Amino acid sequence: MKKKLLKIALFLPILGFSYEMNFNKSFSKNVNSDILVSNVNITVVKQDEKSVNGEIEKFNNFLKNTKYITIENMNYNLTPKYEYVNNKSIFKGYIGDSRFSIKSEDATNINKFLNDLVELKDSLKSNDLKLNISNLSWELSNKLQNKVIDELRLESLVWVENYARELSQKVSKKCEVKNVNINEDYGYITPKNRMLSVSMDSVSTSVNTDISPLNSEQNIKINTNYILDCK
Repeated sequence: MKKKLLKIALFLPILGFSYEMNFNKSFSKNVNSDILVSNVNITVVKQDEKSVNGEIEKFNNFLKNTKYITIENMNYNLTPKYEYVNNKSIFKGYIGDSRFSIKSEDATNINKFLNDLVELKDSLKSNDLKLNISNLSWELSNKLQNKVIDELRLESLVWVENYARELSQKVSKKCEVKNVNINEDYGYITPKNRMLSVSMDSVSTSVNTDISPLNSEQNIKINTNYILDCK
C-alpha cells in the first residue's frame, strides 16, 4: 500500500507541471502603393540675371495655377557661371536651377502635369532651358502604411488567441497568453517598383506620353513576440 501511494505521489508532479512558451512569429501583407511621386529639375542658362529669373518666373506661374497635383519642396538657386580658359576664370552668365517634388494618387494627373510642363518648355523655344525628371516611382503613403500595420497587428492578436485555445486542447492544459510584444520598428516596406529618370527634352508633345512606371506590389511586415503560460 505504501509503495502504491509513493508511486502516485511521484506521478502527480509530472501531471501538474506548468511551462512557459516564448516564440516569435511574423505577419506580412502585399499591397499596391497609392502615391506616384517624382522630382523635377528646371535649369536655365542666360547671359544676365534678369533673363534667367524671367524664364523661371514663367514656370513658377504655371506651378501656382496647377491645383490637381501636390507640389512641394520648391527650391530655387541662381549662381554665376564661369569657364576656365588658360588658367583664367571667365564669366559666362548665370545658371538658374529650380527644383521641386510632385505627387498624386492618380497617375493620369502626373502624366498630364508632365506633358503640360513639356508644352510650356517647348513654347519658350529656348536652347538654354533644360527640363529633367528623376525618381519617378510609386510609394506607400503613411496613411496606407499605418492602416496595413493596424490590420497586421489585429491579425497577430487574433492568431495567438486561437493558437492558445488549440494548444490547450492538444496538451490537456490551460494555455493563456501572458504577453504580446509587437515590434512596430520591425515593420518595413520592401520596394519592388521600377524607378524612372528621364530628360523631358526627348519627350514629344505631339501625343500625350505616359511615362509612369507600373505599380507593383510592396510587402509590409511586422514581427511579434509571444509568451504563453500553460498550467
